[in-house]
Amino acid sequence: MSDFKPILCVDFDGVVHSYEKGWQDGVIYGTVTPGFFEWAEQAAKQFNLVIYSSRSKSEEARVDMLVWLIDQRREWRKAGGMHETDAALDFEFADQKPPAWLTIDDRAICFKGDWSAPELTPDAMRAFKPWNVK
Repeated sequence: MSDFKPILCVDFDGVVHSYEKGWQDGVIYGTVTPGFFEWAEQAAKQFNLVIYSSRSKSEEARVDMLVWLIDQRREWRKAGGMHETDAALDFEFADQKPPAWLTIDDRAICFKGDWSAPELTPDAMRAFKPWNVK
């Protein structure tokens, strides 16, 4: 395998952060989504993990996301979270959308080259609900 690690852009709210109450004045209130740390340890072997969010434009918010993530990983480990390494996970917190190989986001539709696809109709897009909205 090559040493090259493409960028994997990961959204924060609703993807890393549970975000079950929606936007709360910018407060990061929830927990990490189940399985995230196990997944991140595996993904980091082949990708540069970059978190980019609507929060990312503010340096203070990027620091808040980093501190929250460190605290969540500490709690996950205390609770017996299975991990392969004691090393810190290497995340970047971008201030603008990175040139990613792939993006993981709870509010996205994969464009497949066809603007007439049913999921791209205005009615279908208005009816869209992310995984954490019942």
